[in-house]
Amino acid sequence: MNTAVYGTGPDLVFVLGWGNKPEHGTVRWLIDHLVEAGYRVHAIEIPTTITDFDAEYLQPVAEYVATLSSYRLLTHSTGGLIGAFLTGPDTRVYLSPWWGIHEDQDGLLARVFARLPIARPLFPTGIDAEAIGTLASGDQLADAPDAVAPTFLREIRRAQAALPSFPSDAVVFFSPDDQVVSSAAIQERAPAANRVPYDGGHELFSSTVREEYLPLVLDAIESGATALEP
Repeated sequence: MNTAVYGTGPDLVFVLGWGNKPEHGTVRWLIDHLVEAGYRVHAIEIPTTITDFDAEYLQPVAEYVATLSSYRLLTHSTGGLIGAFLTGPDTRVYLSPWWGIHEDQDGLLARVFARLPIARPLFPTGIDAEAIGTLASGDQLADAPDAVAPTFLREIRRAQAALPSFPSDAVVFFSPDDQVVSSAAIQERAPAANRVPYDGGHELFSSTVREEYLPLVLDAIESGATALEP
């Protein structure tokens, strides 16, 4: 796990998605706006291959946030799966959280593959630029892993099966047509009053509608679900 810190002000922990790096153009776009909004942003980059969700994902992030006197939480994708298990944030905002395997990637072969005790990327992701977002930068696409390890998928499934209850003040931004994670799992877990749908790819910060939704993301980070009240 790598962490980069930007800006000054109240602490905002941003747990990135699988394959995201703080230096990627669209990720940095969001970080810069968070800094401009007055936050001290802790951008956490996670490993792309693991053998134990708790030891390699949850525990390092939990130990990091424990060093902060208070914090707000922003997550994306796999970071949203990790963030669901964290305790203590003042507010929680999830961007396209990976709370369920996309139906196109949930076949018998994928399930059998996840049972193999192999920590080497072998299974193609099938994720392309259109699925991520049309504004995704070239370096971001080049850095994106094109395969996953069986142990990674096994641990993701295990964590998804053990998700705690949904916090009533959390806010979820998601694309109903997401081609990477299951939007059905998001809608099943989060009440309609806590969800903000948008038309675009998996990454809101790589979507053409990002400027439109940025103010609401910032409001949700500041005030939680009350930001969605009429």
